[in-house]
Amino acid sequence: MKKNTLFILPVIAGTLLALASCASTKTETKLNKVYVTNTTKVDLLPVSAITDEIDKYQLFQGTFGDKQMNAQAYVKANQDGIEVVLMNDFGGEVGTISYDGVNATMESSIIPEKMKPEYIILDLQNAYASTEKLKEHYSKYDLEFAEIKTNITTNNGGIRIAERAIAKDGKVIETITIGNGVITITNLLRGYEYRLTTAE
Repeated sequence: MKKNTLFILPVIAGTLLALASCASTKTETKLNKVYVTNTTKVDLLPVSAITDEIDKYQLFQGTFGDKQMNAQAYVKANQDGIEVVLMNDFGGEVGTISYDGVNATMESSIIPEKMKPEYIILDLQNAYASTEKLKEHYSKYDLEFAEIKTNITTNNGGIRIAERAIAKDGKVIETITIGNGVITITNLLRGYEYRLTTAE
C-alpha cells in the first residue's frame, strides 16, 4: 500500500505541473502592434486607460477605401476592456470586436479582412481614453497627441467639441472629433474613416 502511494505521488505532481504549464501558456497571447506610421509601431493601451464607463447603442458608418459600411453597434468600454457588437437593420449580428487587455479578436462579415482588430481598438481608445493617458502613451513612441476643446453656442444652448490629433514630426496622421453625440475618426495615412453616432 505504501509502495503504491509513493509511486503515485510523483505522477500526480508531474501531471499538475504539466497542467499548470499549459494553462499559463494559453493566457500569454501576444497582441499585434499597430503601425501608426509606416515605421512606428505602437502597443494598445491597457484596459485601465478608459476610466469612464461607455455603454451605448450607436450607428457605425465606415469608409475603408472604396468600401462603405453601415451597421448598428452596441459599444461597451470600461476598465475591464472593450466590446463592440455590430448588427444589421434587423438586429442580426454581423460582427464582434473585443479586447480584454490580453486578447484582441474580431469576427465580421462587413469589415475588410485585412483590417486587424488592434487598429479599430486603438482608434476607440483614441476616442474614449483620457487625454493625459494618450499623451503619455504616444510620447513613448516619439508621437505627438493633442486635444483642443471648443465651446459652441447653438439655438438649443451649446455643445462642446473636442478635436484630437495624432502626429509625427508635426504631420497629422489621424484626427478624432468628438461632440454632439458624434465621434468621427479619420486616418489620413491609411485612408479610412468611420463615424459613431449615439442613438437617440
